[in-house]
Amino acid sequence: MKILEQFIQGKENNPTVCEDGIFAGKAMAAVIDGVTAKGSRLWKGKTSGRYAMESILDFLEKHQEKVSKFLCPENFFCLLNDSLSQCINSCCTSKSAEKELLPPSLHTVDRPRASIILYNDVSKEIWSYGDCQCSINGKVYTHAKEIDRLNSDLRAFYLEYTLLKTENIEELLGQTSSQDPGRQAILHNLEMQMTFENRTGPFGYPVLNGQGIEPALIKVYPVKPGDEVVLASDGYPVLKETLADSEKALQEILAEDPLCFRSYRSTKGKKPCNVSFDDRTYCRILVY
Repeated sequence: MKILEQFIQGKENNPTVCEDGIFAGKAMAAVIDGVTAKGSRLWKGKTSGRYAMESILDFLEKHQEKVSKFLCPENFFCLLNDSLSQCINSCCTSKSAEKELLPPSLHTVDRPRASIILYNDVSKEIWSYGDCQCSINGKVYTHAKEIDRLNSDLRAFYLEYTLLKTENIEELLGQTSSQDPGRQAILHNLEMQMTFENRTGPFGYPVLNGQGIEPALIKVYPVKPGDEVVLASDGYPVLKETLADSEKALQEILAEDPLCFRSYRSTKGKKPCNVSFDDRTYCRILVY
């Protein structure tokens, strides 16, 4: 394989707090998207999303020769999940963290979580677990969660309701996430949705959280030599065949709808001081 383009950009334009990560090995490339923290607890001074991303990235970098030979995605994701679980448990039991962290329960908002999508050059397959996206020769697979669509629509409803009362979108544009009335209205939903992690059925969705995976939620796409593959996080509302075109589509949306509730509905909008509504990562690969 040959990596043609790769790019990563944090929503705050600060690489030290970006919760996205990218791995580029000899026989594997991966995009990792740490789930945006809903709680305030830090893990070794990092948000839960950043900690999860770094833990998975560190494992891939240390064991890339071993993991690239995995031809079974279920075994691979189980290994990643176990590795994340060990990192979480180690962090919780370390003496230096005892006053800062509590043992994570099943649905705690503070638990580190991440999505991942990767290309395995040995098996010539794309493996996905979570809501990262990909394309093969321009055909896009988004893996968007149904529960995110629901919450995005609800946030849009609350924002439209607020505008009917204030008729001042400039006021909303100047607010932080903690002031965004749409985001605040769905916060309880965002916490409730964690009950559906790694479950099949209505509103169920895959995520690496250190507590086991659901094999039925794994997505696998075969590719062949000559194919062009794009791996990306969901920070790109429209995934195109090149980085430049994907960036152009994103900037057009941010210019038209920075709150991300009309032309593109999301569970969060762009903060005034940020460069986008979410971290974003793009990796384009030519398969040999």
